[in-house]
Amino acid sequence: MASRPPSLDAFQKNQETEMKQQRRPAWLSLLLAVIAMVATTGAAHAQPNVTKMVVPFPPGGVTDQVARIMAEHMGRQLGQVIIIDNRPGAGSRLGVEAVIKSPGDGTTLLFTNSSYSILPVIDPKISFDPAKALAPISMTATYGLQIVTKKDFPASTLAEFIAYAKKNPGKLSYGSAGMGSGAHFAGEYFKSLTGTFLVHIPYRSTAGALNDVAGGQLDMAFDASAKPLVDAGHIKLLAVTSRQRDPRFPGTQTAAEAGVKAFVLESWVGVLAPATTPPPLLEKLNKAAGAALADPALQKRFAELGLRPEGGSSARFADAIRDDLVLYRGIAKESKLQFE
Repeated sequence: MASRPPSLDAFQKNQETEMKQQRRPAWLSLLLAVIAMVATTGAAHAQPNVTKMVVPFPPGGVTDQVARIMAEHMGRQLGQVIIIDNRPGAGSRLGVEAVIKSPGDGTTLLFTNSSYSILPVIDPKISFDPAKALAPISMTATYGLQIVTKKDFPASTLAEFIAYAKKNPGKLSYGSAGMGSGAHFAGEYFKSLTGTFLVHIPYRSTAGALNDVAGGQLDMAFDASAKPLVDAGHIKLLAVTSRQRDPRFPGTQTAAEAGVKAFVLESWVGVLAPATTPPPLLEKLNKAAGAALADPALQKRFAELGLRPEGGSSARFADAIRDDLVLYRGIAKESKLQFE
């Protein structure tokens, strides 16, 4: 058999080498494309474009309204969408526990109020410690309660109301959104500080209590959303529980100014995250909340609701939560409140 020329063998080897080299880049390109796709998917999970903000109360209340304002402005700062997820029930426990069990990746946040600190007071067997179960991000705002009475009540000031109540022990009533609600604690604190005896009437909502004050069936209520009924002349505003006068009612005294020096009671609203959220992400969320609170448009909307913007560090918010735990435990002990 005739031998193949060396030049032909060399040519074929060169051709095979070139074909392998041509196939390899395509092979690698496909592999790199897959790797890039996986990396992109991972990045999407690390920086979600949609965040759920759980509000453990029904829509329409003060906390829900503030949550929606903050979701809009924080979302703008973060460049993502924040949706509100109302999860009321069990005195806010259902929504709180849902967030506690959520992953700490920024996809789920909690927006709640001071009732968060009340939970272990009304249920000592609760499965979590509010001071540790969630990571505070930002105390968004604080606000006082309006102390209101029916329009034909024979008192026009808080001092006159107290004097009348002392002369008629057990004959006057006040309403709240239920046993263990913020207004319930406010009423018991008021009774303790003033030496009055008012009968507590629990309702299913603050709206129910306010409507009965307006209708004359209830003597008194402590609430943060009484302004429409006050403006309409259906109920009488006696004082506010905040440290400073409410700009919406500049002529109305604080309870301290009216003579009940220690009766300063303010609620907070704020944003928290699962305890497993990494510190860099908490810091990012805190900065977004701070930038949102500095927006004049947000401040205007807060003022319309009677809210004072707060902000500050996560540590400051954590201190407020612990302080409230001490306050509400003290009120419950002094007033001998039983919730079982």
